[in-house]
Amino acid sequence: MSSETDPERERLSGFMDRLSAGLESIHGDYGRFVHLVDEDPETFGGGHFVFYRPDNEARFAIEEQYTDTDWSDPDRLPTSWSWRAEELGSRPDGSGVWEVRDQGRVQAAEVDTLISKARAWASSVRAQTLRAQSFAATGRAGPDPHPPGHRL
Repeated sequence: MSSETDPERERLSGFMDRLSAGLESIHGDYGRFVHLVDEDPETFGGGHFVFYRPDNEARFAIEEQYTDTDWSDPDRLPTSWSWRAEELGSRPDGSGVWEVRDQGRVQAAEVDTLISKARAWASSVRAQTLRAQSFAATGRAGPDPHPPGHRL
């Protein structure tokens, strides 16, 4: 390995470390509402890092992207990441299919943007879950269609 590639490997490795720490932080903050798994996108189709909602019907998948190599290279470091927010839908035959709700790609230097996207997704899952729990506690399926008000 040339000395010119050592600084680049260190730079990319630092971004990967930052992503790992960010994802662990999200899992620590939202672990009651989402779980984080390392996956093989070739086998499972999600991504390398995937947050799942506990019912496994929604996920935020992050896939590593490489330059001049592929996933089989043991020394690979991602130069960018693609991400997808997906929900499990149904086909007419009743089988499930992942439907993309939002997606994007960030360069390695934009890792904080990716962490923010993942955190926002986890936060929205928490909000949805707490809202559903709140309505379940009252025996209602949702807010009243017409809130009470004063009539003249």
